[in-house]
Amino acid sequence: MWKILLVEDEPFVRRSVRNAIPWEEHGFMIAGEASHGREALEKISELEPDIVISDIFMPYMDGIELLRTARARGSEARFIMLTCAGEFEYARAALEHGASGYILKLSMEDEQLLASLAKAKAELDRNARRQERMQWDSIGGRLGYLWRDMLGKELSAYEREKLEELQRYEWSGSRLTIATALSGAQPFSCDHLCALLGVPPGQSLLVHSFAHMGQTTLFVRWDGIPPAETFKVADRKLPVICRSAGGEDLRRAWEANLRWLDRFYYDRQTVAEAGGEEAWGPSVPWELEQPVIRAFERHATDECAELLASLWAFMAERTLPMAVAKETAERLDKMFARIGRKTPEDAAELMACVRHGELLELVVRRMRRYAKGSGRQVPVDTDHPEINAILRYLQQHFDTEISLQAMAQHVNMDENYLSSLFKRKTGDTFINYLQKLRVEEAKFYLEETDLAVAEIAERCGFANPSYFFKIFKRLAGVTPNEFRTAQRSDAQGLRRAQTDGSACFSTKSRLSLD
Repeated sequence: MWKILLVEDEPFVRRSVRNAIPWEEHGFMIAGEASHGREALEKISELEPDIVISDIFMPYMDGIELLRTARARGSEARFIMLTCAGEFEYARAALEHGASGYILKLSMEDEQLLASLAKAKAELDRNARRQERMQWDSIGGRLGYLWRDMLGKELSAYEREKLEELQRYEWSGSRLTIATALSGAQPFSCDHLCALLGVPPGQSLLVHSFAHMGQTTLFVRWDGIPPAETFKVADRKLPVICRSAGGEDLRRAWEANLRWLDRFYYDRQTVAEAGGEEAWGPSVPWELEQPVIRAFERHATDECAELLASLWAFMAERTLPMAVAKETAERLDKMFARIGRKTPEDAAELMACVRHGELLELVVRRMRRYAKGSGRQVPVDTDHPEINAILRYLQQHFDTEISLQAMAQHVNMDENYLSSLFKRKTGDTFINYLQKLRVEEAKFYLEETDLAVAEIAERCGFANPSYFFKIFKRLAGVTPNEFRTAQRSDAQGLRRAQTDGSACFSTKSRLSLD
């Protein structure tokens, strides 16, 4: 129901307009009246009308000044001006200031008034749809931060601020249908959802589609009455679950959807509807990943495959979220490629897996391909065999506690002599060489993973995060977080450049064809 403020200094005219049509039948209501512009300004501030029907000539403040002042104060109300014959120049001025139209008072008919109201209503409808679309778009743009937060990822200050904006958003009773499908590589659209629910597609408005790691979540708003609170399609080829949720329980509903889909990912009959804090941890323990990597470094691919199976069993036993399992698979895959000096294969193949066992089989196959023809022997960089043996040891065990004394025992040398010899043969002190090796490994994790900085420090052999920060800043010139931010910014810039280049090439190609 659109609210109308009627502004006219002649009571007779006000009464005539008020009684002209059945307002509510046409979607309007007279919210208030005013006899001059100053009073109308107070009413506009108080009532926030959608439409103002105002005379042009009034005492204290005329209709044009009222329109101009109301706009300056931020009012977006539509103005319909009432005028007399011979005042067309003033009516034209009102239109220039944004009035929706004008009506001659003496010859005003119901049809004219309804036509002007219909035009103002159309403008209001368009503006409301635009504002609503902007609001929903802003919500959609923040859902990625909610996803990362659900998985325990570190958020930047900017991301945390945007997530808090989502949580503070005024939903005003609005509710969304959150529909999540274990889609794999299949598309899952709003039309597909409407078909499942038996709802005509025209009644739905797709607020946002979030496709990641083999699952697609649609956030849908309905023009009519939304479907049932919870709707499940337990089709093993494309399981789908829908829930109705507002701002206060958006996170809970999305998490519950994902946990329900985990039963299909793990091929289980029952899985808890919502994972606890432990289940939504950012990664599997490093002590379970480390033996897998060490086995691959030794070219023990069969042992590596067995350890991967044990790791997968650990995730299945605890019903870790599918996203955590796939992050683990992608991280190990990149590590295998890096150690084997191969180009990583497309991660989309891993993300498309919809079964835990299928993902394991794929990771093992790719691991064996990365291992083929990869020599893990570190090239001999010096002319001293004992120093080369130490360099190979450091390359393999940099993430463990290593001391010069232990290395001296490893090659049966005096510790002081080894320190001097190492500096002569490598041009660097033992501890500095080891720190550089660890920092280079940390750079890989910062570029290629979302692991927390503290966990990266542990994986690279640093005793504590503070020491890691200090050494990384000294050797890299920036903090770990600054390095990660810069690398991702550069990567985004490169992708944009490639996209722009492709677009340019495509345009040139079309021109040449023309």
